[in-house]
Amino acid sequence: MTESEARQVLLLQAHEADSAKNWSHDDRQWATRQAAAVVGEQASPERFAVARAAIGLQRLLPRDASARRWLERRAWHPAWVWVGALLGFIAGVAVDRLGPPEHVNLLAPAVWVVVAWNLCVYAASMLHWRGGVGGWLGPWLARRGGRADLASALLWARHAAPLSMKRAALVLHTAAALLALGLVAGLYLRGLVLDYRAGWQSTFLDTHTVQSILSALLAPASWLTGIAVPDVAPLRVGPGAAAQATAAPWIHLYATTLLLFVVLPRLLLAGWSAWRAGALSSRFPLALDTPYFIALHPLMRPGQSNTVRLLWSAPAALAPVTLLGHAVTGELAAPLTLLRSDEGDELQLLPAPAPGAASGAKAPSWWSGWRAPSEPALAQADVVLLVNTSAGRGDEGLPALQQPVLVLRDAEAAELPALPLRRLADGWLPDGRLLDALLALLDGDARMVRLAAAWRARQQSLLDAGVAEIAQTLSHVAASRVAVEKSSGLLGGNRADAEAAREAARITLLAALDRELVEHRSRLLALLGRADVSGADGSAGVPGAEAALRKHLPEGRSAMVGGLLSGAALGLKADVLSGGLTLGAGALAGGLLGALGAAGAARGVNVLRGTDRSQVVWDEAALEAITVALLQRWGALSTGPLRDAAPFATALEDQHKELTRAWALCGASAESQQQAANALRAPLAAALVQAMGHPAAAARSGARPQR
Repeated sequence: MTESEARQVLLLQAHEADSAKNWSHDDRQWATRQAAAVVGEQASPERFAVARAAIGLQRLLPRDASARRWLERRAWHPAWVWVGALLGFIAGVAVDRLGPPEHVNLLAPAVWVVVAWNLCVYAASMLHWRGGVGGWLGPWLARRGGRADLASALLWARHAAPLSMKRAALVLHTAAALLALGLVAGLYLRGLVLDYRAGWQSTFLDTHTVQSILSALLAPASWLTGIAVPDVAPLRVGPGAAAQATAAPWIHLYATTLLLFVVLPRLLLAGWSAWRAGALSSRFPLALDTPYFIALHPLMRPGQSNTVRLLWSAPAALAPVTLLGHAVTGELAAPLTLLRSDEGDELQLLPAPAPGAASGAKAPSWWSGWRAPSEPALAQADVVLLVNTSAGRGDEGLPALQQPVLVLRDAEAAELPALPLRRLADGWLPDGRLLDALLALLDGDARMVRLAAAWRARQQSLLDAGVAEIAQTLSHVAASRVAVEKSSGLLGGNRADAEAAREAARITLLAALDRELVEHRSRLLALLGRADVSGADGSAGVPGAEAALRKHLPEGRSAMVGGLLSGAALGLKADVLSGGLTLGAGALAGGLLGALGAAGAARGVNVLRGTDRSQVVWDEAALEAITVALLQRWGALSTGPLRDAAPFATALEDQHKELTRAWALCGASAESQQQAANALRAPLAAALVQAMGHPAAAARSGARPQR
């Protein structure tokens, strides 16, 4: 793939790896499906990855402005080479002297500094080609490039380090070559208008040593130009004296040395770096065999099977069992896919073909009803699921099979490493143990890792959806209330009429509960993808669900009773204080005031209750009983057998405070009911997990490969 395509692929990878808010799991699956449909089933991994990135960015970029800006930003511009060359040439020309003004010091010119530095660079380049420098320079560049805010910048810096190094080398080699050219140009330009003189001084070196050193260093330039190295004896300058010999031959030799040892090698290295950078840009070296890419789709795993095959070896008379939500009998007619991952992996159950003896040895007595599968069948399987009906451990006397074997005992309990076949569908935790046993048998198999992750994610999603449905139903039930018909008369009707009205309201409330529970069951079955074959159970299946009467305080009756009591008290007090002169006026005034006060108090209580009449409602005890019944129903529908209510009741006791707060939120309005449903989710989920286990908390089964 090209550099631009690699930038798109890595940008999408960065957002998927970091679970960005602008890119969801559904978006990821959508991009995968669309890309697979576009490229076809025979596409190469590279083509699929590029197509998927292009399709995914069509949805991501409009949502994420920072990602769009990063992708539009150019990672490289050829003008940087020209800028480096210009700066290098200017720096070379700007060197205004090789020693004192108009004096060429033969032993200490800038030429030797430039040549020495470049020789060190060449040595470092040789070490880099052998892997010495690249071991630390590459990661350093990646860390330097990873300081950007976007995670994609860090990912790009790590993968593009080789390309970035080649481009950086191109700029540096070009700048160094032009610096040397600028130095040469500066020598000749100044030589046109200035009279340079050559000489040397030294405290420790004699004439013979200086002659030998300069002759050796300038030999290549002398051979190429034909200019002999001048005699240095007459060029020695004493203290305070000035050089007298012309510097022209020395300038020619030094300029040629720069061309030979700096300009030409640097230009060659710059050309090599440009060619390598172009090759890396057009064919970006992005490894597609990493876990991220392998997990995208089976197209990213050419030549590798995406199916984990389990050979089902069970007695023909085996009663139906449930494996990962699928009903399985002893005689499996055709391959059955138990589980699929979003990445295209499958967990498949294979039927055992016509059985044959695996070895000449006689099978143990407990092996009755089962014979070892044939060798071709074993060769197709990754794991053998062996069902035995004995009371032993299940691993004695196994035939000499070459595949890992997981023993499933046809019982309610089993001693490890065998698993109890009749409890595998009993909640999330045992199913998780089955997957963990397969993970242990196929240790390091990425397909099983992805399948187990897909199973846990789906179970968690199912748990969340079930909790939300139960919470919504409970909020509706808790908000249900039926008004009791008012009794006639100032003081109300007789007791029989009141009881009849209350019973009618209770029956109406129970009927509403029945309707709600029937609809709730239908919604749960639709959520689980199951058909209703057992019939709906209503409030009859909710023991302890008794409606409670929330009485309305009659304001007229309260006023009369309050007036009589307070009037008598006040009249008595007034008569006592006045010696009977009030003639009952105190009692009358007190009665009126007492009536008004009592009526107001009754009115306030009714307003706080939100009712103008008595109501039949579900009290807290009834709501807890209904909650236990709904959790028990969820357990039965999701795992098959009817579950005991005791674990759910115990789990709800630990969530009593949270449930009480949620019940208090329930009201007649849809908004209050939704608030109550939201508050119920956390305690309900905690109770379900406590009673049934959690998909992500499956313990290791301790299964080990049997050979």
